[in-house]
Amino acid sequence: MLTNSRRIFLRNSIIAAAGLPLLGCGNTTNKTTTKKTPEEMPESTLPYLDTIGIQLWTVRDQMEKDPHGTLKTLKELGYYQVEFGDTRLLGELKPVCDDLGLKVHSSFINWNTVTGGWQYTPDDTPFEFNEVLDQAGEAGLSHLVFGYLRPEERTSGDDWRKLADDLNEAGLRAKQSGLQMAYHNHNFEWDPIEGTTGFDLLLDRMDGDLVPFELDLFWAQIAGQDARKTMERISNRLELLHLKQLHPGTPVVTRLDDVPGNAYEELPDGEMPIKELMRYGKELGVAYCMVEQDGNYDTGSLASAEKSLIFLQG
Repeated sequence: MLTNSRRIFLRNSIIAAAGLPLLGCGNTTNKTTTKKTPEEMPESTLPYLDTIGIQLWTVRDQMEKDPHGTLKTLKELGYYQVEFGDTRLLGELKPVCDDLGLKVHSSFINWNTVTGGWQYTPDDTPFEFNEVLDQAGEAGLSHLVFGYLRPEERTSGDDWRKLADDLNEAGLRAKQSGLQMAYHNHNFEWDPIEGTTGFDLLLDRMDGDLVPFELDLFWAQIAGQDARKTMERISNRLELLHLKQLHPGTPVVTRLDDVPGNAYEELPDGEMPIKELMRYGKELGVAYCMVEQDGNYDTGSLASAEKSLIFLQG
């Protein structure tokens, strides 16, 4: 493992020599929308509309049945980019996105390539983080997202400190390959542990230049955190946003198993001020935004994806 002094030296050298370019934030229904080019949009228009994306986990049921048709539909709905859930899918599906004019700037990674916890997912075939970097590089990505941690790997404060160290090293290797790592939160980061939380331990130990946050607004809010205040708290290391709506009246929970099935909503159907948070994100320099919904769909996942996008375009 790299020493702190060696990591800081390499990090500063890489960042100074080659900064990463920023991005813009980025069964259908019979609704139609009229898209406008950026030049036609008034200054008051919501930011990120011209580069708005969607995390493909939202439509995972449709991707499993018909990935090509689902990607085509997302493009027709008006999404500019998609965020993949696994870099191993890029080889097959990135060319499809290219043909459709659907951008792919980021992807989640298999977390075991960073943590080494393959014993907890025995059905998965182990592979190395170097392969993740190769897959992302070949696809021309700019961002890799670490998006989950098994319960067995977060049982103590030391577990969170180890994760921060592992992420710092992975983030440095990504930077050396021209990529940017990011950390995507759930609610369990705020589950109390040894008088603190995993989130606070990450803030203390994780290098914000090597591993900034892709903040999921829903997960912060359901964990009892005010989404805007959380954005402000990590403003110097906030790069990406997941736009997800919380069902009104949902209780505060900090464990995934306690999340009610109806907690997820389309963007217009909750009390979180999504548009205000996007505008605040623009003030803070957020690079791009992704719509996401984990379940509790309107009439289907694609219909929900359309409903959320129409709300943003409205």
